[in-house]
Amino acid sequence: MSIRFHTPSALVLLAGLSLVSLSLAPVAMAAETPEAPCETDLCRSVRQSWSSVKHDTTDAAQWTKKETVKGWDATKNGATKAAKWTGKTSKKGWNATKNGTEKAAHDTANWTKKTAHDIAQ
Repeated sequence: MSIRFHTPSALVLLAGLSLVSLSLAPVAMAAETPEAPCETDLCRSVRQSWSSVKHDTTDAAQWTKKETVKGWDATKNGATKAAKWTGKTSKKGWNATKNGTEKAAHDTANWTKKTAHDIAQ
């Protein structure tokens, strides 16, 4: 199988790629060797900034977790209190309805009895 180049620029491109790959080979080998840590002011500043960001991120995550737990506890307690209040109010309402119904039935019976007595006379 043979490769044919229809234009001279394709040949130049291929040759350029070969030269680039050859020139990168020493760089790739050099990258494998361990380097001493950078000790310039800029490097130290970057390391300190990164440590600060990492520390602040950890603090923010812990704060968020605490606030979430507080919020959940408040929601849970609020729901429990609301349920108890609803239960008490429902019971009061039911008792009032029951007492009102009994009183209305009693009053109706008395009225019916009195009316029947009046009609009978």
